[in-house]
Amino acid sequence: MLFPSLAFLVATAVSQVAAHGYVPIIRINGQSIPGWDVSKDPYTTPQPLRVVRATKNDSGYVADPSSADITCSIGNSKLPPGPISATVAAGGTVQVQWNTWPVGHYGPILNYMAKCPSSGCSSFKGDSGSPWFKIQQDVYVNGVWASDTLAKSGFAYNVKIPSNIAPGNYLLRHENLALHGASNIGGAQFYPVCIQLTVTGGGSLNPSGLSFPGTYKATDPGIHFNPYQGDAANKAYVPPGGPVYPGLT
Repeated sequence: MLFPSLAFLVATAVSQVAAHGYVPIIRINGQSIPGWDVSKDPYTTPQPLRVVRATKNDSGYVADPSSADITCSIGNSKLPPGPISATVAAGGTVQVQWNTWPVGHYGPILNYMAKCPSSGCSSFKGDSGSPWFKIQQDVYVNGVWASDTLAKSGFAYNVKIPSNIAPGNYLLRHENLALHGASNIGGAQFYPVCIQLTVTGGGSLNPSGLSFPGTYKATDPGIHFNPYQGDAANKAYVPPGGPVYPGLT
């Protein structure tokens, strides 16, 4: 008789735990700024304008990396963004506060930015062309996935805004990629969140080159990946989206 491996049993058990997460708060220079609270904001009339883009009344994940929802989360492509943003100096930090994240939803944390057109971010969805560039990523360090570090750090994650990008209005695309079910194609879970920022100071660099949807494919080795293979395999993991854009400081 064949018995399932312990890793398989663990993976199955963990995959049955809901990872539903969202970002109700961000912090800049110690100031808390309301994000999008899925438990309250969709049910408020009129709906509040937030710097974290609103999503459908759902805190779940995007399953298909080729869908329109991969840009900024579930239903975002159908909802108009708000005309407000949070101001941050180039070289500064945006702390993203998740409501929760469970230990065992292994995976990287990936961060991208896209510069909005001169008209601002209020009508910019970021879902066409290739305006995005990767600014930061945390993967697997000292035997721990970035997602577990988040889960054990009060669900807070610091994103450093590059010091040499041009000033202006940007979308920050902050993403948890859960790989606990990703040994099967289509089993990865994407949790992207888009935050509207006004970046001050900075330099003259205007990066771009990535598209959402478009950059990710379900068969990418960083998306179709089994995190239960062991330490050596996890250390060799290469996340999707390519490297951080060269020349950022």
